[in-house]
Amino acid sequence: MKYLLDASALLPLVTRRGRQLIVEASHEHLVTTDLAVYEACNSLWKLSKLLKFISIKDAIDAATTLKDLTIRNIIKSMSFTELDFHSMFRIAHEEGLTFYDASYIVTAEVAEAI
Repeated sequence: MKYLLDASALLPLVTRRGRQLIVEASHEHLVTTDLAVYEACNSLWKLSKLLKFISIKDAIDAATTLKDLTIRNIIKSMSFTELDFHSMFRIAHEEGLTFYDASYIVTAEVAEAI
């Protein structure tokens, strides 16, 4: 089974599990959007710079782990160009969702993820 992760799921996984996640996640089928990676890294920046909750070193380490997970395809990052814009607009319009939210539905459909 494949699991679709948004930034709110990615960030706790990376910050709590760190590099160990590379080993643990290699047994799962995980997928996300490319934008979710940016959102997770932006949250790391915010935790470091604005909230002073973590150090810049910890933020960079977590971002590097996330990058490694996507480079190794342990977490498959679906590119914006891999998704059907027509489907996203149709779903957004029919369901009263934002285009952004509809992109997660289409990503789940394309990746056959839940």
